[in-house]
Amino acid sequence: MRIVTVHELDGLQPHLAAWDHLAWESPQALATMLPAWAEAVFRHGLWPNCRWTCCFAYAGERLVGVLPIIVTPHPVLGQRRPILRTNGKLTPSGDLPLAPDCATEAFRALLVEVRRQVPNYCELSLPAVRQNSPVFIALQDGMDGHLVIRSARKRFSRLDVTGRYEEYIAKLGNIRKNLKRYGRKLKDRGNVTVEIRQGADAKADFTPEFMALEASGWKGRYGRAILAHVDSIAFYTALIENFAAQDRLEWHLIWVDAILVAARLILRCNAALMLLRYAFNEDFAECRVGTLLNEATFKDAFARPEVHELNPMSKAQAHAFWHMSDEEYVDIHLVRRAAVPMLFQLPQVLLRAAYWTHVRPRVPEAAIRVYRRFRRRGGLKPRRAAEVIR
Repeated sequence: MRIVTVHELDGLQPHLAAWDHLAWESPQALATMLPAWAEAVFRHGLWPNCRWTCCFAYAGERLVGVLPIIVTPHPVLGQRRPILRTNGKLTPSGDLPLAPDCATEAFRALLVEVRRQVPNYCELSLPAVRQNSPVFIALQDGMDGHLVIRSARKRFSRLDVTGRYEEYIAKLGNIRKNLKRYGRKLKDRGNVTVEIRQGADAKADFTPEFMALEASGWKGRYGRAILAHVDSIAFYTALIENFAAQDRLEWHLIWVDAILVAARLILRCNAALMLLRYAFNEDFAECRVGTLLNEATFKDAFARPEVHELNPMSKAQAHAFWHMSDEEYVDIHLVRRAAVPMLFQLPQVLLRAAYWTHVRPRVPEAAIRVYRRFRRRGGLKPRRAAEVIR
Protein backbone atom coordinates (compact mmCIF):
# COMPACT_ATOMS: atom_id res chain seq x y z
CA MET A 1 0.00 0.00 0.00
CA ARG A 2 1.11 3.51 -0.83
CA ILE A 3 -0.45 6.25 1.30
CA VAL A 4 -0.72 9.90 0.31
CA THR A 5 -1.94 12.51 2.81
CA VAL A 6 -3.35 15.89 1.83
CA HIS A 7 -4.02 18.92 4.04
CA GLU A 8 -4.93 21.57 1.44
CA LEU A 9 -7.62 21.78 -1.23
CA ASP A 10 -5.11 22.15 -4.07
CA GLY A 11 -3.48 18.89 -3.00
CA LEU A 12 -6.71 16.98 -3.64
CA GLN A 13 -6.65 17.63 -7.37
CA PRO A 14 -4.45 14.67 -8.46
CA HIS A 15 -6.72 12.25 -6.56
CA LEU A 16 -10.19 13.56 -7.45
CA ALA A 17 -10.88 11.43 -10.52
CA ALA A 18 -9.86 8.17 -8.81
CA TRP A 19 -11.72 9.14 -5.61
CA ASP A 20 -14.85 9.93 -7.59
CA HIS A 21 -14.70 6.59 -9.42
CA LEU A 22 -14.16 4.61 -6.20
CA ALA A 23 -17.05 6.31 -4.37
CA TRP A 24 -19.36 6.18 -7.41
CA GLU A 25 -18.85 2.42 -7.75
CA SER A 26 -19.06 1.67 -4.01
CA PRO A 27 -21.99 -0.55 -2.94
CA GLN A 28 -23.31 2.10 -0.54
CA ALA A 29 -24.04 4.55 -3.41
CA LEU A 30 -23.98 7.51 -1.01
CA ALA A 31 -23.52 11.02 -2.34
CA THR A 32 -21.81 11.92 0.95
CA MET A 33 -18.78 9.80 -0.05
CA LEU A 34 -18.15 11.65 -3.31
CA PRO A 35 -15.36 14.24 -3.45
CA ALA A 36 -17.93 16.82 -4.58
CA TRP A 37 -19.50 16.53 -1.12
CA ALA A 38 -16.22 16.32 0.81
CA GLU A 39 -14.84 19.42 -0.89
CA ALA A 40 -17.86 21.44 0.29
CA VAL A 41 -17.33 20.07 3.82
CA PHE A 42 -13.65 20.98 3.82
CA ARG A 43 -14.48 24.53 2.75
CA HIS A 44 -17.65 25.27 4.71
CA GLY A 45 -18.77 22.27 6.78
CA LEU A 46 -16.37 22.20 9.72
CA TRP A 47 -17.12 22.89 13.36
CA PRO A 48 -15.24 25.78 15.04
CA ASN A 49 -11.58 25.11 15.83
CA CYS A 50 -11.49 22.07 13.54
CA ARG A 51 -9.23 21.13 10.66
CA TRP A 52 -9.33 18.42 8.03
CA THR A 53 -6.92 15.84 6.65
CA CYS A 54 -7.52 13.38 3.83
CA CYS A 55 -5.58 10.13 3.34
CA PHE A 56 -5.52 8.07 0.14
CA ALA A 57 -4.52 4.40 -0.07
CA TYR A 58 -3.17 3.09 -3.39
CA ALA A 59 -2.43 -0.50 -4.36
CA GLY A 60 -0.03 0.16 -7.18
CA GLU A 61 -1.75 2.83 -9.29
CA ARG A 62 -5.25 1.85 -8.15
CA LEU A 63 -6.96 3.89 -5.43
CA VAL A 64 -8.50 1.43 -2.95
CA GLY A 65 -9.44 3.61 0.01
CA VAL A 66 -10.07 7.19 1.10
CA LEU A 67 -10.18 8.38 4.72
CA PRO A 68 -11.20 12.03 5.12
CA ILE A 69 -11.06 13.06 8.78
CA ILE A 70 -12.17 16.12 10.70
CA VAL A 71 -9.89 16.77 13.68
CA THR A 72 -12.12 18.10 16.48
CA PRO A 73 -11.10 19.20 19.98
CA HIS A 74 -12.00 16.81 22.79
CA PRO A 75 -14.66 18.40 25.05
CA VAL A 76 -12.38 18.00 28.09
CA LEU A 77 -8.84 17.55 26.77
CA GLY A 78 -9.09 19.96 23.85
CA GLN A 79 -6.65 19.88 20.95
CA ARG A 80 -4.11 17.80 22.87
CA ARG A 81 -6.30 14.68 22.58
CA PRO A 82 -8.68 15.31 19.69
CA ILE A 83 -11.54 13.21 18.38
CA LEU A 84 -11.44 12.34 14.69
CA ARG A 85 -14.67 12.20 12.71
CA THR A 86 -15.32 11.14 9.15
CA ASN A 87 -18.21 13.55 8.62
CA GLY A 88 -18.79 17.29 8.77
CA LYS A 89 -21.50 19.08 10.72
CA LEU A 90 -24.02 19.03 7.85
CA THR A 91 -23.24 15.49 6.68
CA PRO A 92 -25.58 12.65 7.74
CA SER A 93 -23.11 9.80 7.15
CA GLY A 94 -19.39 9.28 7.65
CA ASP A 95 -19.23 6.07 5.60
CA LEU A 96 -16.05 5.51 3.59
CA PRO A 97 -15.21 4.46 0.03
CA LEU A 98 -13.13 1.28 0.27
CA ALA A 99 -12.48 -1.28 -2.46
CA PRO A 100 -14.36 -4.40 -1.20
CA ASP A 101 -11.65 -6.81 -2.37
CA CYS A 102 -8.97 -5.21 -0.17
CA ALA A 103 -10.98 -3.25 2.38
CA THR A 104 -9.12 -4.62 5.41
CA GLU A 105 -5.64 -3.91 4.05
CA ALA A 106 -6.64 -0.44 2.86
CA PHE A 107 -8.30 0.57 6.13
CA ARG A 108 -5.37 -0.68 8.24
CA ALA A 109 -2.87 1.20 6.10
CA LEU A 110 -4.98 4.35 6.31
CA LEU A 111 -5.25 4.06 10.08
CA VAL A 112 -1.49 3.68 10.44
CA GLU A 113 -1.12 6.92 8.49
CA VAL A 114 -3.73 8.65 10.66
CA ARG A 115 -1.79 7.67 13.79
CA ARG A 116 1.30 9.20 12.22
CA GLN A 117 -0.50 12.42 11.28
CA VAL A 118 -2.50 12.84 14.52
CA PRO A 119 -0.65 10.68 17.07
CA ASN A 120 -2.61 11.70 20.20
CA TYR A 121 -6.23 11.24 19.08
CA CYS A 122 -8.65 9.50 21.46
CA GLU A 123 -11.14 8.10 18.98
CA LEU A 124 -11.96 7.77 15.31
CA SER A 125 -15.74 8.09 14.89
CA LEU A 126 -17.56 6.86 11.78
CA PRO A 127 -21.20 7.99 12.02
CA ALA A 128 -24.03 6.24 10.15
CA VAL A 129 -22.17 3.51 8.26
CA ARG A 130 -24.54 1.73 5.87
CA GLN A 131 -25.10 -1.99 6.47
CA ASN A 132 -23.63 -2.97 3.08
CA SER A 133 -20.46 -0.95 3.61
CA PRO A 134 -17.00 -2.53 3.12
CA VAL A 135 -16.10 -0.84 6.42
CA PHE A 136 -17.71 -3.82 8.18
CA ILE A 137 -15.46 -6.16 6.19
CA ALA A 138 -12.42 -4.14 7.23
CA LEU A 139 -13.38 -4.27 10.92
CA GLN A 140 -14.70 -7.82 11.19
CA ASP A 141 -11.53 -8.99 12.96
CA GLY A 142 -11.10 -5.78 14.93
CA MET A 143 -8.38 -3.20 14.41
CA ASP A 144 -4.93 -3.14 15.99
CA GLY A 145 -4.60 -0.66 18.83
CA HIS A 146 -8.32 0.12 19.00
CA LEU A 147 -11.52 -1.03 20.64
CA VAL A 148 -14.23 -1.25 17.96
CA ILE A 149 -17.63 -0.34 19.41
CA ARG A 150 -21.00 0.03 17.66
CA SER A 151 -23.52 2.42 19.16
CA ALA A 152 -26.37 4.27 17.45
CA ARG A 153 -28.39 2.21 15.01
CA LYS A 154 -30.28 4.64 12.84
CA ARG A 155 -33.16 3.56 10.60
CA PHE A 156 -33.11 5.55 7.36
CA SER A 157 -35.80 5.17 4.73
CA ARG A 158 -35.24 4.03 1.16
CA LEU A 159 -37.40 3.13 -1.80
CA ASP A 160 -36.53 0.49 -4.39
CA VAL A 161 -37.61 1.87 -7.78
CA THR A 162 -36.50 -1.01 -10.02
CA GLY A 163 -40.05 -2.19 -10.66
CA ARG A 164 -43.06 -0.55 -12.31
CA TYR A 165 -44.67 2.52 -10.81
CA GLU A 166 -48.17 1.20 -11.50
CA GLU A 167 -47.49 -1.94 -9.45
CA TYR A 168 -45.98 0.10 -6.63
CA ILE A 169 -48.81 2.64 -6.40
CA ALA A 170 -51.44 -0.13 -6.54
CA LYS A 171 -50.18 -1.41 -3.17
CA LEU A 172 -50.70 1.92 -1.40
CA GLY A 173 -54.44 1.68 -0.74
CA ASN A 174 -56.32 4.96 -1.02
CA ILE A 175 -53.28 7.02 -1.92
CA ARG A 176 -54.21 7.14 -5.62
CA LYS A 177 -57.61 8.56 -4.75
CA ASN A 178 -56.03 11.12 -2.45
CA LEU A 179 -53.45 12.13 -5.05
CA LYS A 180 -56.19 12.77 -7.60
CA ARG A 181 -58.11 14.82 -5.05
CA TYR A 182 -55.06 16.92 -4.15
CA GLY A 183 -54.27 17.34 -7.85
CA ARG A 184 -57.77 18.66 -8.57
CA LYS A 185 -57.50 21.16 -5.73
CA LEU A 186 -54.18 22.40 -7.08
CA LYS A 187 -55.59 22.78 -10.59
CA ASP A 188 -58.37 24.91 -9.16
CA ARG A 189 -55.67 27.40 -8.14
CA GLY A 190 -54.26 27.83 -11.66
CA ASN A 191 -52.24 26.21 -14.44
CA VAL A 192 -50.10 23.43 -12.90
CA THR A 193 -46.66 22.51 -14.28
CA VAL A 194 -44.43 19.72 -12.98
CA GLU A 195 -40.80 20.31 -13.95
CA ILE A 196 -37.93 17.83 -13.61
CA ARG A 197 -34.53 19.42 -14.20
CA GLN A 198 -31.70 16.92 -14.64
CA GLY A 199 -28.21 16.83 -16.07
CA ALA A 200 -27.19 19.97 -17.90
CA ASP A 201 -30.66 21.48 -17.31
CA ALA A 202 -30.17 21.51 -13.53
CA LYS A 203 -28.29 24.73 -12.85
CA ALA A 204 -26.85 26.02 -9.62
CA ASP A 205 -28.39 29.43 -10.32
CA PHE A 206 -31.77 28.14 -9.09
CA THR A 207 -30.33 27.89 -5.57
CA PRO A 208 -31.49 31.34 -4.31
CA GLU A 209 -35.07 30.65 -5.39
CA PHE A 210 -35.08 27.28 -3.64
CA MET A 211 -33.62 28.73 -0.45
CA ALA A 212 -36.18 31.53 -0.44
CA LEU A 213 -39.06 29.06 -0.76
CA GLU A 214 -37.70 26.95 2.08
CA ALA A 215 -37.26 29.97 4.35
CA SER A 216 -40.83 31.14 3.70
CA GLY A 217 -42.33 28.18 5.60
CA TRP A 218 -41.99 26.44 8.95
CA LYS A 219 -38.27 25.82 8.51
CA GLY A 220 -37.77 29.57 8.28
CA ARG A 221 -39.96 30.23 11.32
CA TYR A 222 -38.06 27.73 13.43
CA GLY A 223 -34.55 28.55 12.19
CA ARG A 224 -34.07 25.31 10.25
CA ALA A 225 -33.93 26.79 6.79
CA ILE A 226 -30.64 27.05 4.94
CA LEU A 227 -30.93 30.86 4.95
CA ALA A 228 -31.09 30.88 8.75
CA HIS A 229 -27.36 30.20 9.06
CA VAL A 230 -24.45 31.76 7.20
CA ASP A 231 -22.45 28.51 7.32
CA SER A 232 -25.38 26.56 5.86
CA ILE A 233 -25.72 29.01 2.97
CA ALA A 234 -22.03 28.68 2.11
CA PHE A 235 -22.03 24.89 2.44
CA TYR A 236 -25.14 24.20 0.37
CA THR A 237 -24.14 26.75 -2.26
CA ALA A 238 -20.78 25.02 -2.71
CA LEU A 239 -22.39 21.56 -2.61
CA ILE A 240 -24.93 22.44 -5.29
CA GLU A 241 -22.28 24.05 -7.49
CA ASN A 242 -20.05 20.97 -7.21
CA PHE A 243 -22.77 18.51 -8.19
CA ALA A 244 -24.14 20.77 -10.92
CA ALA A 245 -20.66 20.93 -12.48
CA GLN A 246 -20.79 17.13 -12.90
CA ASP A 247 -24.43 16.99 -14.08
CA ARG A 248 -25.39 15.14 -10.88
CA LEU A 249 -27.79 17.75 -9.54
CA GLU A 250 -31.59 17.59 -9.92
CA TRP A 251 -34.40 20.03 -9.17
CA HIS A 252 -37.96 18.67 -8.99
CA LEU A 253 -40.47 21.51 -9.11
CA ILE A 254 -44.19 22.21 -9.14
CA TRP A 255 -45.48 25.54 -10.42
CA VAL A 256 -48.94 27.07 -10.38
CA ASP A 257 -48.91 29.68 -13.13
CA ALA A 258 -45.65 31.52 -12.34
CA ILE A 259 -45.65 30.66 -8.62
CA LEU A 260 -43.22 28.05 -7.30
CA VAL A 261 -45.27 25.94 -4.89
CA ALA A 262 -42.94 22.97 -4.21
CA ALA A 263 -39.30 22.14 -4.86
CA ARG A 264 -36.87 19.34 -4.06
CA LEU A 265 -33.06 19.27 -4.14
CA ILE A 266 -31.63 15.90 -5.25
CA LEU A 267 -28.07 14.64 -5.64
CA ARG A 268 -27.13 11.56 -7.63
CA CYS A 269 -24.55 8.88 -6.86
CA ASN A 270 -24.57 6.15 -9.51
CA ALA A 271 -27.96 4.37 -9.34
CA ALA A 272 -29.14 6.18 -6.20
CA LEU A 273 -30.81 9.56 -5.79
CA MET A 274 -30.32 11.32 -2.47
CA LEU A 275 -33.44 13.32 -1.60
CA LEU A 276 -31.54 16.01 0.25
CA ARG A 277 -34.03 18.82 1.00
CA TYR A 278 -37.49 19.93 -0.01
CA ALA A 279 -39.67 22.99 0.45
CA PHE A 280 -43.22 24.05 -0.33
CA ASN A 281 -45.43 27.14 -0.34
CA GLU A 282 -47.71 26.96 2.69
CA ASP A 283 -50.32 29.15 0.98
CA PHE A 284 -51.11 25.96 -0.97
CA ALA A 285 -51.30 23.73 2.12
CA GLU A 286 -54.80 22.47 1.34
CA CYS A 287 -53.48 20.99 -1.90
CA ARG A 288 -50.84 18.88 -0.11
CA VAL A 289 -48.19 20.01 -2.59
CA GLY A 290 -45.50 18.14 -0.66
CA THR A 291 -47.35 14.88 -1.31
CA LEU A 292 -47.81 15.81 -4.97
CA LEU A 293 -44.08 16.55 -5.19
CA ASN A 294 -43.35 13.07 -3.83
CA GLU A 295 -45.62 11.62 -6.48
CA ALA A 296 -43.70 13.46 -9.21
CA THR A 297 -40.31 12.36 -7.84
CA PHE A 298 -41.29 8.72 -7.37
CA LYS A 299 -42.98 8.43 -10.76
CA ASP A 300 -39.92 9.92 -12.47
CA ALA A 301 -37.53 7.56 -10.65
CA PHE A 302 -39.51 4.43 -11.57
CA ALA A 303 -39.38 5.50 -15.23
CA ARG A 304 -35.56 5.76 -15.28
CA PRO A 305 -33.71 2.43 -15.73
CA GLU A 306 -30.44 3.95 -14.50
CA VAL A 307 -31.99 4.73 -11.08
CA HIS A 308 -32.47 1.90 -8.58
CA GLU A 309 -33.22 3.62 -5.28
CA LEU A 310 -34.36 6.81 -3.62
CA ASN A 311 -32.53 7.57 -0.38
CA PRO A 312 -33.46 10.57 1.79
CA MET A 313 -30.80 9.63 4.40
CA SER A 314 -33.45 10.32 7.04
CA LYS A 315 -36.60 8.91 8.60
CA ALA A 316 -39.94 10.77 8.49
CA GLN A 317 -43.59 9.97 9.12
CA ALA A 318 -44.40 10.64 5.47
CA HIS A 319 -42.07 7.81 4.43
CA ALA A 320 -44.41 5.26 6.03
CA PHE A 321 -47.29 6.79 4.05
CA TRP A 322 -45.38 5.85 0.89
CA HIS A 323 -44.40 2.39 2.21
CA MET A 324 -40.70 3.16 2.10
CA SER A 325 -38.59 0.43 3.67
CA ASP A 326 -36.05 0.93 6.48
CA GLU A 327 -32.35 0.25 6.38
CA GLU A 328 -29.90 0.26 9.26
CA TYR A 329 -26.95 2.63 9.56
CA VAL A 330 -24.58 2.13 12.49
CA ASP A 331 -22.28 4.53 14.32
CA ILE A 332 -18.83 2.94 14.72
CA HIS A 333 -16.29 4.11 17.30
CA LEU A 334 -12.61 3.16 17.23
CA VAL A 335 -11.31 4.07 20.69
CA ARG A 336 -7.55 3.98 21.19
CA ARG A 337 -6.20 1.30 23.56
CA ALA A 338 -4.30 3.76 25.73
CA ALA A 339 -4.74 5.14 29.24
CA VAL A 340 -6.10 8.60 28.42
CA PRO A 341 -8.66 7.52 25.76
CA MET A 342 -9.82 4.62 27.96
CA LEU A 343 -10.35 7.01 30.86
CA PHE A 344 -11.85 10.05 29.15
CA GLN A 345 -13.50 8.70 26.00
CA LEU A 346 -14.40 5.04 26.46
CA PRO A 347 -17.02 5.51 29.24
CA GLN A 348 -19.22 7.85 27.21
CA VAL A 349 -18.93 5.63 24.12
CA LEU A 350 -19.95 2.58 26.17
CA LEU A 351 -22.89 4.48 27.69
CA ARG A 352 -24.09 5.46 24.25
CA ALA A 353 -23.71 1.91 23.00
CA ALA A 354 -25.63 0.57 26.02
CA TYR A 355 -28.46 3.01 25.37
CA TRP A 356 -28.83 1.96 21.73
CA THR A 357 -28.45 -1.74 22.52
CA HIS A 358 -30.56 -2.10 25.67
CA VAL A 359 -32.68 1.03 26.25
CA ARG A 360 -33.74 2.43 22.88
CA PRO A 361 -35.23 -0.87 21.55
CA ARG A 362 -37.48 -1.04 24.64
CA VAL A 363 -38.93 2.46 24.34
CA PRO A 364 -42.61 2.08 23.26
CA GLU A 365 -43.44 3.46 19.84
CA ALA A 366 -46.35 5.37 21.39
CA ALA A 367 -43.90 7.26 23.62
CA ILE A 368 -41.71 8.07 20.62
CA ARG A 369 -44.72 9.44 18.71
CA VAL A 370 -45.72 11.62 21.69
CA TYR A 371 -42.16 12.96 21.93
CA ARG A 372 -42.10 13.78 18.22
CA ARG A 373 -45.41 15.61 18.47
CA PHE A 374 -44.02 17.57 21.42
CA ARG A 375 -40.97 18.57 19.40
CA ARG A 376 -43.21 19.74 16.55
CA ARG A 377 -45.25 22.05 18.77
CA GLY A 378 -45.59 25.74 17.97
CA GLY A 379 -43.68 26.87 14.90
CA LEU A 380 -42.07 23.49 14.22
CA LYS A 381 -44.77 22.39 11.78
CA PRO A 382 -46.22 23.57 8.49
CA ARG A 383 -49.41 25.54 8.46
CA ARG A 384 -52.38 23.30 7.99
CA ALA A 385 -55.03 23.77 5.35
CA ALA A 386 -57.46 25.27 7.89
CA GLU A 387 -54.88 27.93 8.82
CA VAL A 388 -54.36 29.18 5.26
CA ILE A 389 -55.97 32.56 4.60
CA ARG A 390 -57.02 33.01 1.00
